[in-house]
Amino acid sequence: MKSPAYVFVALVLAILFSLVAYRVSVHYARFDAPVAAPAAPPPAQAESGAIPAAPQAPVLPPGQQQAADAIARARDIQAAVQAYFESHEGWPRNLAELSLGYPDRYADHAVASISVQPNGVVAIAMKPHVARGGVIRLTPSVRPDGRVDWECRATNYPDATRLPTCR
Repeated sequence: MKSPAYVFVALVLAILFSLVAYRVSVHYARFDAPVAAPAAPPPAQAESGAIPAAPQAPVLPPGQQQAADAIARARDIQAAVQAYFESHEGWPRNLAELSLGYPDRYADHAVASISVQPNGVVAIAMKPHVARGGVIRLTPSVRPDGRVDWECRATNYPDATRLPTCR
C-alpha cells in the first residue's frame, strides 16, 4: 500500500500541471475577429426631396461619457420626482416616498448610488475610482406656468462639469 504522502504529492503535481497547461492554452489561444461586412456607400439623395440623415452626436471622452451615462441612469427617477410633484404639489424627501427602492439599487460600474434629497433634488454619487467625492445633483425648479425645469450641477467631478448640460 502506498503512503498517503505519495498520493498527496502526486495530486498536488497533477493540479499544478493542469493549471500550467490551462495558462499556456489561454495565452496562445487565438480569437479571430468577426469579419465585418463592407461598409455600404452613403445613399445618394434623390432629387425628389429625400430627408437627410440626422447628424451623429459627437463622441465624448470616456470620463464625460460616464457622467452622461450617470445622468441618463437618473432619468426615471427624475420623471418619478416630477410626477410626484404634479400629483402631491410638493417634493418627495427620499426614494421611499416614490417606492423606488434603495439608492444603491441604481449602481453600476461608475455610479455608487442615486438618491432623492429634500426639495426633490436627485443626487448621483459616483464611485471613488471615477471621482472621489463626485456628486451630480439634478435640482428641480418650478416655472410660473407650472412646468418643472432641471438644473445639473456637479461637485468634485470635473468631467461632468465639461458636459454642456451640466455645470
